[in-house]
Amino acid sequence: MSSLLFRLPGLIEDGGGFARILSPSFDVALLALVVCLFTWADLPGFTAVAAVLAMFAMTVLSFQAADALIPVFFDRPFELFTDITYVPDLYALLRDTMPGWLFYTGLIALAGVLGGLGFGLFTGFRLLRRGFQHRNVRHGFLLLLAVLLVLDLLSPFRFTANTALPRITEEAVKIAQKDRFVQEQQEAFSKQVQESSRVMRPLEGLEGEDVYLFIVESYGYTLYSEPVHFDMILPELREFEDRLTRAGYRIASTFVDSPAFGGNSWLADSSLATGVRIDNEAAYQLLHESDVKPMAQFFNEIGYRTVVAMPATTYAWPEGEFYRFTEKYYYKDFGYRGPNLKWAPMTDQFVVDFIHRNEVERAGQPLFIQYVMISSHYPFNLIPKYFEDWSQIGDGSIYHREDSVTVLPIKPGNQTAGAEGYVASMAYEMKLIREYLSNFVDGEALIIVLGDHQPYSGITGKNKPWSVPFHLISRNPDFLESFLDRGYTKGLIPTQKPPHPGLETFLPMLLESFSSTDPATGRRSAGRRSAAVKSEQATN
Repeated sequence: MSSLLFRLPGLIEDGGGFARILSPSFDVALLALVVCLFTWADLPGFTAVAAVLAMFAMTVLSFQAADALIPVFFDRPFELFTDITYVPDLYALLRDTMPGWLFYTGLIALAGVLGGLGFGLFTGFRLLRRGFQHRNVRHGFLLLLAVLLVLDLLSPFRFTANTALPRITEEAVKIAQKDRFVQEQQEAFSKQVQESSRVMRPLEGLEGEDVYLFIVESYGYTLYSEPVHFDMILPELREFEDRLTRAGYRIASTFVDSPAFGGNSWLADSSLATGVRIDNEAAYQLLHESDVKPMAQFFNEIGYRTVVAMPATTYAWPEGEFYRFTEKYYYKDFGYRGPNLKWAPMTDQFVVDFIHRNEVERAGQPLFIQYVMISSHYPFNLIPKYFEDWSQIGDGSIYHREDSVTVLPIKPGNQTAGAEGYVASMAYEMKLIREYLSNFVDGEALIIVLGDHQPYSGITGKNKPWSVPFHLISRNPDFLESFLDRGYTKGLIPTQKPPHPGLETFLPMLLESFSSTDPATGRRSAGRRSAAVKSEQATN
């Protein structure tokens, strides 16, 4: 029974590898060997030993479960050094997105299961010791262990391979080498600081035009690379491009490699904002202690008002100060009166409308606005209605209407609404962005639209690229020229094949395209709008 328990993670890894699950566990054999030798030596204090063994077994089981689950959802190996830091965030996320009764019931049930498992293992070790007090049982166990080891040496039978010890050792070595990791990360930060310090006239080539950045949750490469997804989304993509072309826009597109997959959006957001690849939680925390200059600061330095809209940030986030936005809108700042849509506590159309009314319509200086879009969040089963008449949205109460949110079914055994739900959520985001740009954005603004990461592997399939689409949109074709020269595709549908450049390469490219490193020869002078604002301020 214990061997079966230790092999259960194999079911997750292999998708049904029952032969592997039923094979003997080397970890269990080692634990049993400790009990056998302790009993044979007739040493005192076994109760404490049994408790320690139970705790060790629980640790190994937890490690094996994480080692099996992380690749399923995030298409990468489990990394103890960084992933253990996500536990508090996971707790807060589940607490804030689940009904209270369900969250606390689940928490109590989990505690009960873990307590029962620990007590069961403790009792099992005591029963095992009682059995090993009989000489024939000890000899039989040792003989069986010897036979398994011989078979392991003489045949393809891999008894000693059925263990978590090599992976645990590997992760322990990484933790022991954390100082080297910290040093490497600090060197990357220092390089960015040195490069950004040479930018003497940041982003003046934008000529004071507004910049809108839309980071779309789970907008991934799979939407273009997998026929089942592409065929469903193609009509919406064509409508997006046609509608914006009629409104005078031009589009340049590419793919970039995200540092995240299936989740961990903040890693992608921080990589985009800083020009440094942040691909784990430890690097993310170190970033906030560094002198790296984030994207918003470059806009601050030329007189832009910088705004970030993060409606899914439902708790205090002091780290947000690092990104230097003039105005930060988190969940509590929106005054939303609609229903909570679980992983997306409000709709993206409500957020865009709110920011437009409170920032764009009142702007007295150029704007850099970053939207973190959340309506396309896993599990892709709650699709808000797009309201043609934006004046209906108000405080979001309209979303209490029965027809304002489409609830797609999650089939038994699935974790999401599947390809249909995923594509429907992407279609909602594309329609929202295209209609907003067509109806509400004036002038020659630069619009940046990208995904933060691929959806989890249940949507994409296993071992897929980590890439995301990246679009630049403007009525000013000069704004796109340098990016087309760098290999961007004209139009909405990128054609670049993997491997793709990292997401962190965009900020240096943006600075190179619209800034000057020579204080005597700026690429362009301050533009029409910013000059007018300065003149008005001087008059006042």
